[in-house]
Amino acid sequence: MLKLSLLAGLALLFGAKFLPGVGSWLGLRSRKSFRQAKWMWSWVAGTEAESLQAERDYGRECAREFAAGFSGRAPRASQELVASVGSRLAAAVNDPRREFQFTVVVAAAPNAFALPGGFVFITQALVDLCEGDQGELAFFLGHEMAHVLGGHAKDRLTADAFLSAVTRHVAGAGLMLRRVLAKGYSRDLELDADREGARLAAGAGFDPRAAARGLRRLAQASTGHAQAPEYFSSHPPLAERVQRLTPASS
Repeated sequence: MLKLSLLAGLALLFGAKFLPGVGSWLGLRSRKSFRQAKWMWSWVAGTEAESLQAERDYGRECAREFAAGFSGRAPRASQELVASVGSRLAAAVNDPRREFQFTVVVAAAPNAFALPGGFVFITQALVDLCEGDQGELAFFLGHEMAHVLGGHAKDRLTADAFLSAVTRHVAGAGLMLRRVLAKGYSRDLELDADREGARLAAGAGFDPRAAARGLRRLAQASTGHAQAPEYFSSHPPLAERVQRLTPASS
């Protein structure tokens, strides 16, 4: 009753044109909740195909909300480069049930991350850091794809916590990044994602040595970049990651 009274008051204050906007906002909120519930239910009651589709539908809603938190638009050349590298990685997955979408967002922190359903994001800062090295870029994208393929979001986070991390209203993209990355994954899941990401990149024909090389480049950049430590705050120590990747990269 209170909510109806509030809406009526807002309509009187702002006029009838306000109501469609409210309806649209409420519709989006209820749609995300429905997608979330359907994804959770499919874990226990659905087939694998139904679960993958429910995850994709839910991830699409999260990705739309998440991308809206970033201002500015990445250069077209960066988006084309990431899409090209990403398509080769997706082909190497060799699973027609899996779909991936790659998006470059403008943010000061060099980082990459993924949402359920195969929606992979990478910041322009990390694209710049790779300096055109497609092998390094492939490793960072492959690492995030590995989180999706391994179902790490489902394993590590409850659906409610994940939805809150993605859809929470924040003042700026930097804070959004920190909140998402603060959730992180366990040490073992991050190391698994490193290993699978490197394997995926090599399987797609990229330089297998690029994984360790990219991590070293990121470490060097962190000494003079105030935002770079965010990446390491949610990942195992760099030396351990490089050591574990070196046999596959040599």
